[in-house]
Amino acid sequence: MKNSRAEACMIYDNEKTICIDTSLPVFDLLGKRYTLFILGVIGNNNTRKNFNDIYNSIPGSNRTIIARRLKELTDAGIVKRCRKEVVTYELTEKGQDIRKGVICFLDSIDRTM
Repeated sequence: MKNSRAEACMIYDNEKTICIDTSLPVFDLLGKRYTLFILGVIGNNNTRKNFNDIYNSIPGSNRTIIARRLKELTDAGIVKRCRKEVVTYELTEKGQDIRKGVICFLDSIDRTM
């Protein structure tokens, strides 16, 4: 007998049940080119970065794609666009939480490779 979609999209961990479906848009965004690099650059030293700081920190990157990712990350509430004399970007609280999870995930992969 086939399992239902509801069962397939749930992860059970001790007393917690987590639905995968609500995370899919963020996973899609994290899987796009340069997204993880942007999270790394903006989150390192927890300082605001302007577009050129971000772009120049990612070797071989594409300006158009970096700009698109920053907009997508901003629209998703992961990055905040700050406008003063110069436009800068910083992680939101949600972005900081996601970055911490990504670090744990990457660390886990690194230890098993």
